[in-house]
Amino acid sequence: MLKKRDLVGHNLPLLLAGIVILTLVVLINSFQLPKTDSTVTVGCVLLGSKDDHGWNEGHYKGIYEASNLHNTFLKVCENVKEEREDLLNAVETLVREGCTVVYLTSFGYGKFTDEISQKYPQVAFFSIWGNSIAKNCATYLPRLYQVQYLAGVIAGAQSKTGKLGFVAAMPNSQTSRSINSYALGVRFANPNARLIVKYTNTWSDEQKERESVDLLAKLGVDIVSFHQDTPYTINEAEKLGLYSIGYNTITENYSDRFLTAAVYNWKIIYKKTLGDYIKGKVNLSDDYWLTLEDNAVKLAPLSPQVTERARQLMEQEKERILNQRSVFSGTIYDNTGKLRCDKDERISDHELYYDMDWLVEGVEIYE
Repeated sequence: MLKKRDLVGHNLPLLLAGIVILTLVVLINSFQLPKTDSTVTVGCVLLGSKDDHGWNEGHYKGIYEASNLHNTFLKVCENVKEEREDLLNAVETLVREGCTVVYLTSFGYGKFTDEISQKYPQVAFFSIWGNSIAKNCATYLPRLYQVQYLAGVIAGAQSKTGKLGFVAAMPNSQTSRSINSYALGVRFANPNARLIVKYTNTWSDEQKERESVDLLAKLGVDIVSFHQDTPYTINEAEKLGLYSIGYNTITENYSDRFLTAAVYNWKIIYKKTLGDYIKGKVNLSDDYWLTLEDNAVKLAPLSPQVTERARQLMEQEKERILNQRSVFSGTIYDNTGKLRCDKDERISDHELYYDMDWLVEGVEIYE
């Protein structure tokens, strides 16, 4: 007869296997996708107001349409600062109100995605930016730089002075990616062009944005573009008689001096991410970087003042992008003369998303 100790030893492999299986079951059950869309309440956190005529309104309209399409409830927290306590309070409110999937729509929220995702392991999070290792958090941001490059091609071909202006919120990988893609397009059309950048150090401030445009005009630029949450750059350009290139969304009618805009199709983006979540198809360890080919980004209709040469150059480059050519490929130098990408290389998504802390040749910062 086996002694008690022998029985334990004899069955140890079975016991260990049981422990492993139990652990896997617990891990799998800690986050579950919904069974039907009728159970889903969607949460959305906005940095500003849902009717700001810019970044926040674009997100709100897109998620509102997608929520209606998928027959879900929608809860929104507006004017939530990019501060830890403000964001934690907003997310806590949404989770308490029954949200099982929450969208974090501003760049600065990404610093806190790990903490939030781990605090609410049964909630799915989609964040515009962040490098979370949590299994219930994914990033989503379309490749707007593809159409910002095309907008740059138009601007470079259209400019008479070869001096163009850009108003940007603050230096980070997101704004640097915008500036660089636009500048690459500008200098494709005009290799000697200069892009002068003025930072405002805020996502939205009408006075600072208008003053930045005024300053750039005095420097001799004839076309301005921007990366801000709100389109005050265009409003001031219209007032001064400058050409302009828009960003993100268009909510107003402008003159023909508004040449075009690089815009997100947020409806497509939210339809895709929310649909995948509801159907249980989403892989939250992946990123959603939808493309021009997906119709997630596009150029706004061109102004009648856009020249035929500018149109032809833009269409040529658009075709190359649709044929899988990366905007950030081939020989690229930064504005200090350092080689950042060689002729047979392309810049990785990781660098584009997280590590683009440099600016391309031809870009000048106004201090």
